[in-house]
Amino acid sequence: MRISHISVSDKITLLVYGCNFKCKYCFFKPRDCTNLTTKSLYDMLSKIKKEYNLSMITIAGGEPTLQDDLPKLTKLLDGNFHSILSTNGSHLLETIDKLKVREVHVNLKAFDDKKHRILTSQSNKRVLEAIEYLGENKGDLNFKVEISTVLIPGIIGLSEIGKIAKFLGRWDLPYHIIAHVPARLNAPRPSKDIIDAAKNISQKYLSNVSTSLESRRHRKGKKILIQKSLIIVQ
Repeated sequence: MRISHISVSDKITLLVYGCNFKCKYCFFKPRDCTNLTTKSLYDMLSKIKKEYNLSMITIAGGEPTLQDDLPKLTKLLDGNFHSILSTNGSHLLETIDKLKVREVHVNLKAFDDKKHRILTSQSNKRVLEAIEYLGENKGDLNFKVEISTVLIPGIIGLSEIGKIAKFLGRWDLPYHIIAHVPARLNAPRPSKDIIDAAKNISQKYLSNVSTSLESRRHRKGKKILIQKSLIIVQ
């Protein structure tokens, strides 16, 4: 598996290398990666779990579902870790039946396909199909589902958030609204009033809506560099 790095905070976060989207606001800028066998990676994660007394792990990226050995890793983690898959959803349907995870978090960049293409260079067709599958089968799934969107003033605003919430309302899927953090994209951070307004609009269609004001999914933590079998904490 191609790994960029691992970090620890209130959980372990494993960031894989490589993505099929080119998101204009992405904060992730991997410069290199380490190739590890699934067993070596599992052993390393087990050591980190023991040292930091953590059992929750988020597998993110990059795009984890592009990694051929992701199913094997999740099966090794199952039972000893609470595994959360964070994905853009574009390849989820090809891998979902092979995964052993406790939660699947899908980040829907935009409901409007044109906006999605502008932000990511890719269509959202497969992402919407994956979300529809999760919604239609949510009663039979053995993992929790959460959909998230980054609220970007002037690009992904209240109208777009409303469209997404209405779409998710067909199945009443949990929805998490993330405030945009200015980095590569020339757009401001949304104010608290705008975030609250986005939540209020979403609650017209959904019973479970949260925002990054209340709960941050990816907390800042110590970065762990991987060099062959060595673990170096920064």
